[in-house]
Order: sequence, then structure tokens, then C-alpha cells
Amino acid sequence: MIGFVARKAPSRMSLARKISLGAGDFGVNLYWQIASLFLLFFYTEVLGLSAYTAGLIYMSALIWDAIVDPLIGAMADRTRTRFGRFRPYLLLGAAPLAIAFVLMFILPRGDTTQLVLLTVVSHFAFRTLFALVSVPYASLYARVTQDSAERATMAGIRMVFAILAAMAVSATLLPATRHFGGGTFAWGLVVGLFACLASAMLIIAAIAAGADDSTQDEPPTAANRPDAKRLLGALLSNRALLIVLGITLMNSLASTFFSKNLLYYFKYVRNDADFGGTALALMACVAALAAPLWAYVARSRSKRFALLAGTGFYCLGFVLWYLFSASGYAVLLAILALLAIGASATAVCFWAMVPDTVEYGQWRSGIRCESLIIGTVIFAQKAALGIAAGSLGLALSSIGFVPNSLQSAHTTQLLLSTMSGVPLLGSLGVFLLAWIYPIDPATHRRLLEALALRSQEEPDSPGLPATSPLPGT
Repeated sequence: MIGFVARKAPSRMSLARKISLGAGDFGVNLYWQIASLFLLFFYTEVLGLSAYTAGLIYMSALIWDAIVDPLIGAMADRTRTRFGRFRPYLLLGAAPLAIAFVLMFILPRGDTTQLVLLTVVSHFAFRTLFALVSVPYASLYARVTQDSAERATMAGIRMVFAILAAMAVSATLLPATRHFGGGTFAWGLVVGLFACLASAMLIIAAIAAGADDSTQDEPPTAANRPDAKRLLGALLSNRALLIVLGITLMNSLASTFFSKNLLYYFKYVRNDADFGGTALALMACVAALAAPLWAYVARSRSKRFALLAGTGFYCLGFVLWYLFSASGYAVLLAILALLAIGASATAVCFWAMVPDTVEYGQWRSGIRCESLIIGTVIFAQKAALGIAAGSLGLALSSIGFVPNSLQSAHTTQLLLSTMSGVPLLGSLGVFLLAWIYPIDPATHRRLLEALALRSQEEPDSPGLPATSPLPGT
């Protein structure tokens, strides 16, 4: 919410409820994984767009998605309905999102002006509706509990569902579309089935949020509706949030340049296009198995420690990929498993850290803005992904890449350098930022104590900024 309203003390949630909430991430990631892993590939290999045009469209739409995220976050923070603040977006937005998603994949093949225009319109429509659903969904996690340890567990469950979605998409999408003919009709049919499943998962998550999304104790008064200047000040004074934004920028750069290049690597370097999807599915499987372990480490030690350890795996994996990418498949799979373990840690820790920045920012500025923070984080993530995707399209064009053609040795060598060197630099950036992250379990407990004390001292105040050290420091 915006402003300070005392919430009930953190309480334990049942495993069934955690799983139901986490199921929403399965739905969100069915959309996300298909768009992230295969949409650029679909544009070039199925629709026949040039790499430059496809990359430019993808980048523009993702940047648009990023721009609207904080706006939707601010709008969701001000929403008051009898169904709650965030749940209505899931309940009412699930079906339109599914329809818009399918429309992206039933376009006519070619490289005409009409096709480019239809591609732009359909992609922008999908990104807008995706933001309208995904930002409120992610915001629920800062609302249903304020227990930092519970958030770590829930982040682990979320990531298991997210990775299961990645596995399902990676393992089945290409074979299924090929089974139905491989054209735009086949792609539309297959992604339509995924979209129906995704909508059902989002509705389940909305129902599971239940009374914890109630707004009955939060009247929409002027006191808890600060102006844009105060909101911007609250974001800029939130050091923990700024570090998390840097982490998502660096990690998005690393993941985009590796995962998107992986499909091209297996198709054009190893001459085994089918194994690209298999490799992504195997990575997702390893990441799913590792997610509960990283959640345990984050809960028992700290999220910072788990992120530092996981980023170490990530960095080592990129170095080994560059050195041994010409090796046999057994070696490649071992390196991909190492990368998957690192990716699992960054995903679990990142989404466990984000809700904690809500209380940190509330303590610093006196303003609690759950959905605005989530929207800002997703804005940074998508902006980085959009810039990275656009840069990748430009890079592929600049190194002489031509879709569905034999690539030169020079092009394949530059492809390998790009998918190893850029992710390594991004991962090193994540490691350095994680090193200075200021919130550990003890600090978060003191944050909640300080906020509770402030509520008792100023029960009618919309919130005051920090003027003294945290209790226990």
C-alpha cells in the first residue's frame, strides 16, 4: 500500500496455500518463457523477418512493457475493491492476456510492411496485458506475509513453478509445433493450449491470496496517497531497492545473451537444432531441483550469501562454456547443469529479496508502496531484457548471421564469444552488487520492529521517514 498502515504480525502459511500462490508463477512463466526463448526465433525462422527487424520489434515492445510496469504498479497500489487490491487484475486480465498472446503467433509469413505492422501491434498488445497481470501478481508476495524466512520459502516454491514452466516449454514447444506442421497455425494452436493453462494457474493464485489482499483497513485517504514527487523520493532513498535494480539489470543481460544464443548455437554451430530445446529443458530440470536447496540456504544463512554462492557457479559456467564449447555433449551438459544451478540461485534470491525492500523503503521514507516497487523492479528487468534482445539482434546482423543459411566460421566464433563474454561480465556485476546488499535476516526483523514501534507512537500518521538507527543496532 501507499502510506503506513499497521499490518498483522507475520504468521506461518500452510504449504497448500504457498503452492497455490506459487502456481501463478507457472502461468506467468508459460508466457514469459515462450516469449523469451522462442519469440525471436519464431520471428526469424517461421515468419521470415530479418534478424534486424525482429530484434528491433522485440526490443521496442519489451521496453514499452518496462515503461508501463511502474505505472501499473502505482495504479494497483491505489486500487480498492471488495475483491482486494491486486486480485482483480488477475481475475479479469487472465482471459484477454491469453487471447493477445495467441494473436502474436497466427500472423501470415513474409517480410512485408503489413506483416511488420501486425507484428508490432500484436506484440505491444501482449506486453501491455502481460504487465497488467504480472505486476499485481508479483506484488501479492509482499502483501500476504512480512516474514522474511517465509518469503524465502515462497520464493523457492515460485521458482520451482517458474522452472517447471520453462521445462514444459523447452521440451515440448518445438516438437509439438513440428508435429502439427511447423507453420503459424501450428504455433498458434500449441501456444493457445499453453495460454489456457496459464490463465487457470493465475486464477488459482488469485483465489489463494484470499483475505490477505483485503483493503478494508486501508481507506483511500489523501494521507496514504502521496504525490509523484514523494513517491520518487521514496524510491531513490531505498538503497536496498537500488541494489536489487542493479542486480536485475546485470542478470537480465547475462541470461538473455546466453539463453537466446543457445538455440542458434545448436542449430548453426552443432547442426542439431532439436537439441537446443532439449538443452533448455535439461537446464530447467536442474534448476528446479536446485531451487529448494537455494531457498534453504537463503533461509538458514541469508539471501545475500546464497546469491553470492550461486553467482560463483554462474561465472564459472560461462568461463567453461567458452573454453570447452567444442567438446562432446556430455561435457556440454555438465557445463549447462552448472549454469542452471547458478541461474536457480539468482532467481530464488532475487524474488526473495524484492519484498524485503518494501519494508526497508517504508522505514527509510515512511511510504509503503508494494506494487510500485514491484513495477519498478520489473521495469528494470524488462528494460534490460529489451535492450539486450535488441542488441543481440544487431550483434547477429553485424557478425554476418543470416537465418536458415550456412554460417561462416568467423560468424560462429563471434557467436560463441558473444554468448560467453557478455554473460560473464553481467554475472560479475551481480556478484559485486550482492556483496553490498544491506538486508540480512536480523536486519529485516529490526525493520519490522521499528515499523511496529512507529505505528504505536504515531497511530494516525501516514508514515515517517527513518530518524534513528534500527532497534538492536
